[in-house]
Amino acid sequence: MADALTPLHVLVVEDCEDDYDLLLLKLKQAGFEAGAIRVDTVAEIEDALTREDWQMVISDFDLPGFDGLRALAVVRERNPEIPFFIVSGVIDEEQAVAVMKAGAQDYFSKGKLARLGSAVGRELHEAEQRRRRQEAEADIDRDRKLLRHDRIRFIDVMSHELRTPLNIINVAAGMLARYWQRMDAGARQERILEIQNAVAGMTRTIDKVLLTSRLEFQRWDLRAETFNLADWCEEFLAHSMGDTDQKGRVDLEMGALPGKVAMDQRLIEIALQNLLSNALKYSPTDSTVHLGVEGDDRGRIRFVVRDHGIGITEQDMPHVTASFYRGRNVGDTPGTGLGLAIVKACTDLHGGTLEIESQPGKGTRIQMCLPNWLQLGGMLEEVSSSRAEVTQR
Repeated sequence: MADALTPLHVLVVEDCEDDYDLLLLKLKQAGFEAGAIRVDTVAEIEDALTREDWQMVISDFDLPGFDGLRALAVVRERNPEIPFFIVSGVIDEEQAVAVMKAGAQDYFSKGKLARLGSAVGRELHEAEQRRRRQEAEADIDRDRKLLRHDRIRFIDVMSHELRTPLNIINVAAGMLARYWQRMDAGARQERILEIQNAVAGMTRTIDKVLLTSRLEFQRWDLRAETFNLADWCEEFLAHSMGDTDQKGRVDLEMGALPGKVAMDQRLIEIALQNLLSNALKYSPTDSTVHLGVEGDDRGRIRFVVRDHGIGITEQDMPHVTASFYRGRNVGDTPGTGLGLAIVKACTDLHGGTLEIESQPGKGTRIQMCLPNWLQLGGMLEEVSSSRAEVTQR
C-alpha cells in the first residue's frame, strides 16, 4: 500500500493555471496532498491571508502588475513566519538574491523542481519547531506570571497573618520591659501568655505553609493503616478539633461502613481538620456543621462536610483549591487561604476525588471520596507508583 500523502495547506500566487496544476502535481509526486487556492492579484493575496491560516506560500516572480518581491512584502506584513518560496521561469540570479535577502526561504526554476519536495518538508519541519518553541515560551511566560502572582499572594497573606501576632508580642514585651517592677505576678503571667500564644499562632501558620508544600510536591509517605473507621471518627471529633464549643457544633452522621478500612489516617485527619475548620469559621456561630461518613458500593469512603455559611461565589469557585487563595466574600475573617489547598492535596495523594458545591449566602457542601485500600486490593501500590512518577518528574 502506498504511503499516505502529507496534507499541505498552501497559497499559490500564480497567473498561469497550467503552471499551477504542474506545481500541485510536483508536490503530489514529492508526497504532499496540497489543499491549495490560486491567487494572482495583491488584493486576492491579502484576502486569502485574512481568511485562512496557511502553512506555506509559493509564488511566481513575474506577475501582472507586480512581482515576487511585492508578493513577499504583502505576506510578511501579515505573517512574518510563514515559509515563502519563489517558483518562476523568468527569475535571474540578481533577482533571486534580492528575494532571498528580503526573507524568502528558497527559489526554484519551474523547469527544475526536483528539490522542491525536500525544501517544503524542511520548512514544514522548521515551522513546526518554531511553533513548539513559541508554545513552550508562552507556557514559560504563563508559569512566570503565575509564579509572580503566587509569590505576591503568599507575601500578602503571610504579612497579614504574621503582623498581628508580632504586634501582640511587641506590645506585651514592651510592657514587661517597661513595667516589670510595677506588675504583680498575675499581670506578668498574662503578658507572657500573650507572647506564648502569639508565637504558637505564628508557628501554626508556618507549619501549615510547610505542610501544604509537602503535600503539593508529593513529599509524603503513604501508610496503609487498618482500623475501625466509625471508632476513629468518634475519637477524631473528641480529641482533634481543639475548642470544645466548636466540637459541639459538629453533627456527625455515619452511614453503612465496613468493619475495617485501610487508609492513611494522617491524611484523613489533616483533610477533615481543614474542612471542618473552614466550615465552622465561615458559618454563623449558632449554626451546625454536618459531617457525614459512609461507604459506597465501589469500595470507597465518602466524607461529606456541609455548612450554612457564607458560601463560595461563582467567580471564586475555580480557584478555591489554589494555595493562598481567599474568596471575595470572606471580609475580615482571618485565614491563610490554605485550607482547601491542603484538602485537595490530601485527596489527590490518597487517590481520591473532591467535589465542591456552594451557593453564596446559603452554604457549602464538600465531598471527599477516598478509596478503602482494604477493599480495592492493589490501589495503594498504584497510588504510590503514581506518586513516585510525579516526584521523579
